[in-house]
Order: sequence, then C-alpha cells, then structure tokens
Amino acid sequence: MRTRGAREWALPALTIAAAGLLAYLPALGAGFVFDDHDFVEQSRVLRDPLWRIWAGTATTDYWPLTWTSLWVEWRLWGPSPAGYHATNVALHLAAALLLWRALAALKLPGAWLAGLLFAVHPVGVESVAWISERKNVLSALPFLGAVLAWVSFEEGGRRRDYAAALLLFLVALLAKTSVVMLPPVLLLLAWYRRGRLERRDWVRTAPFFALALLFGLVTMWFQWSRALPAQALAARGPGERLAGAAWALLFYLRTAFLPFDLAFVYPDWPVAPGSPLFYLPLALLLGALAAAWLLRRSRLRPVLLALGYHALLVLPVLGLVEIAYFHVGPVSNHLQYLALIGPVALLAAGLARLSDGRWRVPALLACAAATLVLLVATNIRARTFRDDATLWQAATRDSPQSLYAAWMYGNALIESGRHAEARAELAAMALRARDEATRLRARSLWSFYSGLPAQAVAEAEAAERLRSSPSFQAHLGQLLARAGQPAEAIAVLGPLVQRAPRYADARYWLAAALSRAGRLEEAAAVLREGCRLLPNDTRLREALASVQARLEGRPQPRP
Repeated sequence: MRTRGAREWALPALTIAAAGLLAYLPALGAGFVFDDHDFVEQSRVLRDPLWRIWAGTATTDYWPLTWTSLWVEWRLWGPSPAGYHATNVALHLAAALLLWRALAALKLPGAWLAGLLFAVHPVGVESVAWISERKNVLSALPFLGAVLAWVSFEEGGRRRDYAAALLLFLVALLAKTSVVMLPPVLLLLAWYRRGRLERRDWVRTAPFFALALLFGLVTMWFQWSRALPAQALAARGPGERLAGAAWALLFYLRTAFLPFDLAFVYPDWPVAPGSPLFYLPLALLLGALAAAWLLRRSRLRPVLLALGYHALLVLPVLGLVEIAYFHVGPVSNHLQYLALIGPVALLAAGLARLSDGRWRVPALLACAAATLVLLVATNIRARTFRDDATLWQAATRDSPQSLYAAWMYGNALIESGRHAEARAELAAMALRARDEATRLRARSLWSFYSGLPAQAVAEAEAAERLRSSPSFQAHLGQLLARAGQPAEAIAVLGPLVQRAPRYADARYWLAAALSRAGRLEEAAAVLREGCRLLPNDTRLREALASVQARLEGRPQPRP
C-alpha cells in the first residue's frame, strides 16, 4: 500500500493499532511473572543512580537503553505492573506500524497486511506480555527505523539518511544486542534490489559491521562473566551444536508460519544427540541452502529474501554460542520476535498477490480469517500472564515434557499453600517424562514435598549418576541441604560453585549448607562473593543479611 498523506494512512494505521490492542487487552491487567520479580519488582538496579546502568556492570547484559526505560518507569509507577505492560503494548503497536511503512518503502506487496499480522501474531506474546522482554519491543523501533533510513539513503544518496541509519542502529544495539544482524540484512536487501552485491555495498555497511562486532563482543563478555547459566551448561561439540541449530531453525520457521502448540517454555529435542536422526534436520537445511543458491536469480528471490532474513535474525540464538536462556529450554518464542517479520511479510505478500487476480475474494477471506484466528490465539495466550501460578499452569499444559515448567508450577503452588496440587503435578511429570534421569529428578521433588527426604536424596543421586550435569548436581546439593545433610551438600556444591562461580542457585544452597553446619563465616564469604558477582540477585543479598545478623548475635532465619 503506497500512501501520500496523513488522511490516507490514518484508517489503516488505526486498524492495525485497534487489532493489536484487542489482541493484547488481557496483558494490560497482567502482573509480574517469572524473572519480572528480579528484573523489575525487586530490582536493585532500578533503585540505584542511572549512571550505574550505563557505566557499570550491575546488570547481566549490556542493554542500557532498555534498563533506562524501566528505571524511568519505576519512578512513574513503582511496583505497579500495569504501567510497564501498557508501555510494552504501545511499543509493540508502534513497531507493527513502522513495519508497515518499512515494507512499503521497500515496495513489497502486502506491506499493510504484514503490519497487521505482526501486530496480532501469537508468537509475539512473550515479547509483549512479559515485562522482562521489554528489550524486544524497544529495539524493534530503532531497528526498523534504521532500515527505513537506509532505504531512503540508497534512493536519494543523502548523507543525513546514512547517518540516521547508523545512529538508529546504535540505539537499537543499546536496547538489545541481538540486532547485530542488521548489517547482513542490509546486504541481503541490496542483493534483493539489484540482484548482486557491489563493492560499494560492503564499504557502506562496514561501519555497521564494526558496531555489530563491538557490541557482540561486549555481549559475549556479559553472558560469560555476568549471566550465570551460560557457565552452568554442559559442553557440546561443534557437530551437536550445528545439528541443534538446525532443529531450532526449523522450529522457529514452523511456529512462525503455523503458530499452534505454542508454549512459554519448551523441553529438549525429542531425539537424543547421540541418535543419527538428530542430524536429519541439518541435512535437510544443507540441501535447502544448496537449492537456494541455485535459485538465487529466479523469480523466487522474494521468498529467499524473507527466509534469509528470518535465518539471519535467529542465527545468534540457535545455540551455536551459549546464551543464558538455554538453561530453561533450547528455544523460546521471544527469541524470534524480530525474525518473525520475514515469514509474516512473505505470507502477506502471497495473499496480496492472490488478491490482485481472479482469487481476490478467497484471498480477502483468507486475510480476514488469518487475522481473526491469530488475534484470538494471541488474546488467549496473553491471559496466562496474570500471575505466576496461571503462567506456569499454562506452560505445563502446553509443554508437558518440560520438567522446568512442572518444577516452576510446583513452586508456585507451594508458595500459595497448595501443597497437594504441587505433589500431584510432580507425580504426573514423573510419569510422562521421556528419559529416566528426568523421571528420577521429578520423583525426587515429589518425594521431598511428600515428607520423604531420604527417598528424595536417593532418587536425586540416581538421576545425577545418569546425567552428571551442573543442573542435576545443583538439584542434588539442594536436596541434601534441605534434608539435613549439610556436609554431603557441601561436598557436592563446593566444587560446582568453584567451576561455575555465577551459578546463583548452587551458591545460595552452598551457603545454606555451610550455615546449617555452623560455618557462618564461610557462608558469609560465599554470599559476599555472590553479591559481588551477581549484584542484582535479591535472594543472595537477603541471605547475606540473614547470615551477617546471625554472626552479630541477632536471631534470623537461615538462608
């Protein structure tokens, strides 16, 4: 849709905004969930001076613009979640509108429809309804703005447009570093528009690549030195990483085009890495890549543009390099928020082409039906962000093989005093687990909450023997500490904390075991080091205050 004035695009813009608002209306009444409690509700960073966000290492990632937006909002509405949710929804709607204009500037068919579908697509729910994913909706605006400025520069050659594109890219990087893939996207656009890459394309994008490299290195340092779970993951070889990346890419493509069976968290892949079938998606993708190369000059170039864009945007989160989120699951919907633009634009372009011919009526009906179905699905999924118990209940229902979801749901039930329901959920998880190690770990949790600590420890030890990973070791150490065996817990958790010093959960329970063994000075030292390494961890700070109070003779609950 090409527009000339405000009157011509006012109604289409209002339609996108209204549809998106209807889809995300339940999110406006949602609460703090999952890591919102640490990132916002109890965040020390948001209470500290603003300069610490920009000049320090108080956060687990260097997203100073995102943290600044939350810092400002904390002073506007404090611990009330409604304002944060309203901001996320508003940013998402603005991104959908800007996507429409960016695709129109690229002269791609179905630009308005793409903006509409993006506004109501259920894969975006985690990025919009989850306050902690502010970085996604915030980075989308300067990212798309940089594309618009770049297109304007290529068409008019004005230096101010080039400077605007570079500046907006910098702003996007300050909101979220995964936008580092913009430079190759700009090259992809140059190839699409001219059918080849020229020397000037590489020269013009060189400053963009330099910025991307700088922020990429900064992010890697933060991930490996500040975000603990990356250090707690088991090592994987290059072959397993490539095969896992192929699984992830196919998953993201499937959920982008066919967004059913979505979940808040996902379990490990159904095929074990040791099986030859684990490498089948990699073989399929290599074949598809070879076909794409042969078809690069054919009429399928728009398809290659959309799919190539999607692959580039998810490349940093496919598992080729470790990121902190992988301790939760191998993939997540929020990790393909910007990548979703490619499949959405392709679908919209296809429907737009059909609507220009003899299939006009069926195509228009398909557009309306797709929009309505996606809107309803998004509205339903947004309702699950009401509170932790609702979110994790839905996560367990949608992803029954995820032990993480069952464990978090059990914790939420226990915190609300619903112990019987928590035990029932863990028992059900033990029955449906795919592998013996996961089954034993779920059983150990059920046993502990059923008042059988010795049985829980025995099952956790058996699970750890089957899968000697950091998370299973931390689980065993925690159960030993809670079962009244502090010496055994220290023997398990001490070496683990030495190997992964930013593993907050292991450090917390090591301090608890030391405290229960009467070694308060050592517990305080472990917690002080944890607070130094992870200054935003509320639980470690509270535990340190408790131990220090006991050292000073003031009775306090043990961590």
